[in-house]
Amino acid sequence: MSAHRRWMIRSFALTLSAVTLRLYLPLTSLIGLDFAISYRVIAWACWLPNLVVAEFFIGAADA
Repeated sequence: MSAHRRWMIRSFALTLSAVTLRLYLPLTSLIGLDFAISYRVIAWACWLPNLVVAEFFIGAADA
């Protein structure tokens, strides 16, 4: 797999973190967590699962 393709997969995963943020926010209100605190945590943490999946995909494609 070319370096450009690997970086584009990572870029797409990090861009998709905006969608992940919007999926996580309603869940926190259903659980009853404070919105201000939840938003701060989720805004930093929403990119992590997407990047992990992207790296797994890159590793699986390289194997």
